Amino acid sequence: MAVEDKYANSLVEAGKKVKAALASGATEVTMINTVEIAAADDDGSVYRFFSSVPSNLIPTEITITCDAITGGTDYDLGLYKVASGAVVDKDVLMDGQTLGSALTRATGHQLGLANVNIADATKTLAALSAQTDPDACYDIALTANTVGSGAGTVTIIAKFVQG
Repeated sequence: MAVEDKYANSLVEAGKKVKAALASGATEVTMINTVEIAAADDDGSVYRFFSSVPSNLIPTEITITCDAITGGTDYDLGLYKVASGAVVDKDVLMDGQTLGSALTRATGHQLGLANVNIADATKTLAALSAQTDPDACYDIALTANTVGSGAGTVTIIAKFVQG
């Protein structure tokens, strides 16, 4: 039986220089914000949680907590251009998740990266959304495809490392 002793990152194993986040660690950036969803809000509403987020950040954990929003069965988390700009990729991070049941810290819900495959865990926001400008910034927004008929509070805690 062979015993392996190698770096997980094949570029490091090959002796190539790689970004600190992929080799030996990087400083973590944490963002948190809360929004109130009103019972009168319409389907298609966009709630911009974080503004001007650098595209070279790698999302490592996004936790969403909320009250039970009656009928709120289809929410996406994605990227928009800054200053209330157009959509870049509205469901790159999360697609079609329900907020119809309460999500609490005790239940540990991390729906915010539900649409990111394991193989893409080291990709920056730019790479995840197939954007080519590494210096761009995005708004991270929750889009209510089916907003529901109830009001509720939604909090998002997002953690990133510099890519």
